[in-house]
Amino acid sequence: MFAYLGLTFFSQVEKPWSWQFILVEIFIIIIGRLAGTVGLISLLSLCKVKKQVSYKQLTFIGYSGMIRGAIAFGLVLTIDGSIEERDVIITTSLSLVIITTLLFGSTMPMI
Repeated sequence: MFAYLGLTFFSQVEKPWSWQFILVEIFIIIIGRLAGTVGLISLLSLCKVKKQVSYKQLTFIGYSGMIRGAIAFGLVLTIDGSIEERDVIITTSLSLVIITTLLFGSTMPMI
């Protein structure tokens, strides 16, 4: 699957790219995932759940959710061809899959 995504990445060079959109989406992924993870764990602690989550476990939970995958790319490919910005959405999704897999996947063992 990763070989397919890598080859697809280089075959999309002629399609339109929006680096601003990619950066905004990475920011949204990071902030949204960390806020959601910390928020839910804080909510559990307010409910006096007996099991506590350590900082290391919380970081791992947050990181693991930020690794986008092939399912996201597959879903983007099903977008109707009549949508005007379909190519930008496809290249952005593919970029997010590659970037988050390489960035967060390669730094996961450090946690």
